[in-house]
Amino acid sequence: MPFKDLSGVRHCAECLLFVLWLCIFPVGNVLGQNVVSVHQQELDDTLDVAVVTAKTKPSPNLQSTPLQVMQQKDFAVLGMKELHEAVKTFSGVQIKDYGGIGGVKTVSVRSLGTQHTAISYDGVTVSNAQSGQVDIGRFNLSNVEMISLSIGQVEDIFQTARMFASAGVLSIRTAKPEFNSSNTNLGAAIGVGSFGTYNPSAYWQQKLSDKWSFAINGDWLTSDGNYPYTLKNGSSSTREKRLNSDVNTIRAEANVYGNLGRGGELTFKANWMSSQRGLPGSVIYYNPDARERLWDEAGFVQAHYNNKLSGRWALKGQLKYNYAWNKYRDENESYQGGARTDYYTQRELYGSVSAKYAAAENVNVVLSQDFFRNTLDASFENFCYPERYTSLTALAARYDNGRLSATASLLSTFITENLERGAAAPNRFRLSPSVSISYKLFKEHNLRIRGSYQDIFRTPTFNDLYYDRVGNSSLNPEIARQVNLGFTWRGMLGNLLDDISLQVDAFYNKVEEKIVALPTLFVWRMLNMGEVEIKGLDVNLGISLPLSADFRVRMQGNYSYQYAVDVTDPSSKNYRDQIPYTPRHSGNVSLSILNRWVNVGYIMSVVGDRYALPQNIRWNLMPGYMEHTLSLEKEFANGLSLQVECRNITDEQYDVIQYYPMPGRSFRATIKFEY
Repeated sequence: MPFKDLSGVRHCAECLLFVLWLCIFPVGNVLGQNVVSVHQQELDDTLDVAVVTAKTKPSPNLQSTPLQVMQQKDFAVLGMKELHEAVKTFSGVQIKDYGGIGGVKTVSVRSLGTQHTAISYDGVTVSNAQSGQVDIGRFNLSNVEMISLSIGQVEDIFQTARMFASAGVLSIRTAKPEFNSSNTNLGAAIGVGSFGTYNPSAYWQQKLSDKWSFAINGDWLTSDGNYPYTLKNGSSSTREKRLNSDVNTIRAEANVYGNLGRGGELTFKANWMSSQRGLPGSVIYYNPDARERLWDEAGFVQAHYNNKLSGRWALKGQLKYNYAWNKYRDENESYQGGARTDYYTQRELYGSVSAKYAAAENVNVVLSQDFFRNTLDASFENFCYPERYTSLTALAARYDNGRLSATASLLSTFITENLERGAAAPNRFRLSPSVSISYKLFKEHNLRIRGSYQDIFRTPTFNDLYYDRVGNSSLNPEIARQVNLGFTWRGMLGNLLDDISLQVDAFYNKVEEKIVALPTLFVWRMLNMGEVEIKGLDVNLGISLPLSADFRVRMQGNYSYQYAVDVTDPSSKNYRDQIPYTPRHSGNVSLSILNRWVNVGYIMSVVGDRYALPQNIRWNLMPGYMEHTLSLEKEFANGLSLQVECRNITDEQYDVIQYYPMPGRSFRATIKFEY
């Protein structure tokens, strides 16, 4: 029988709903008030951003599909240093975190799975043909200007075809240098924290001429990662220490920016990451030993070209070469020789061309063509050495007259593969349509309704198809269909609340031909047999409260409800049970207090009860948790700033992945100097 005592879920949900009710209550009173028009509000925002930073920020309230955005100033006030710390504050997101400073961290949107989420870095997708999962723990925020999460149809259709090929896109945009009176910008920072964490970083930006500049940045992260945790065994509990959780990572990036005038803009980027870390493994009673190690060497070089050819035509082109090398070692005495060492090497060559045509005053049409080649080498005996060629063609059109906006796209995918040994998967071809629409109901109020539909699929990974004795080269692509209906509103309430934004979206997703691993007589086998049905609700609320000329309070809150159940087999014990690691209720509240003395940031993250295995019984239940983070930031004269933060203030003991305990209370301090 399913376990019925879900008091943890109800407690988490009640806390979130209470906080959101307090924040939404003023909105009910302001809906009948006179508010500025959405275009005037957005124009004011754009002008403010242009004056301060010369950058533009997409407005989530004008989008026909859900969009969440966070900027550099938010990272600083809320004490965020790593990408996953920011992403987990978005609604509808599950971060799979295996614990520790160097633990692998992947992101899933609306329970569709990590392989359905694309990670875009300055407009080019970060790939992993081997597993389909990108570890976002490899990215920090030291040089990031803005991150955004879009779900469904990409609103900006002037993109690569690959950006249309995922159910959700997490976009990372790095900062471009800005020069005032000086032609040189320099900066350095040193961060220290609990568990032996040390993180120095530096950057150098140089203006070479009126048309050319470059920027170099890098950082080093090291930590022993051996944090304490509480191990419970029945009625007893002991205080233990996480072992083999150390990390040593070096990251570096170089950019060259060129303005060719009428010839367009040209950007070159080179990125490199080298990492060695311990894999702490799951906590097993009376056996805390962990001997797995992972080495990573990953880098890419890419070039981006952008040119507005005329009043009607614009062109974008991109080239990228990506290299990734991994070494995995397990010093287990059961292996011959006392250890097992595996090597993997991935290479990708990628090219993209996009053309935009302004067909009419309010109509734009974009045609994008991508082509890329992926290879995988491994140290296994008789490995098949797969080679994949992929062609993506996207045709998209957008109409926008200020009140009504509509976007439609059609993605064509063709994939063919070769093997040195064995039978390759058959060629795959599919057309994937998407459509979205947004309409402003009243001229006087910034209230919009929106709806979208997307049909998308993910190709089986090299591991799914060809992993030693487990892979299945006959697998079909995993198909995901998602429908979203919602509304957005933005306004103000006199001088008390000068900016209120609200997004509410109900969604329905269904995943067919889900790729699952099932045990057979001797080994596991990859099969197409799963179906998942997902229904949910996302609520996002933002409030800005100016208390004085030098004192402002900003609040961002979100709540997510997800009913994600397995509908594969009505006769199975887990039919219509919640899928593993997906809470019904979750959410975040972040508070920023900005003033000329000390900026204060606070984050509360709430996650409801989850199940570690498909069957929803008591023994598989993982209780919900609540985590609090507090940060203080002080800016001094001459470009000096200091930030201190305390994470998990209440020392909550919890797991994101079962038997992988997360750190308790920890501290971090960063001093930064910019010239």
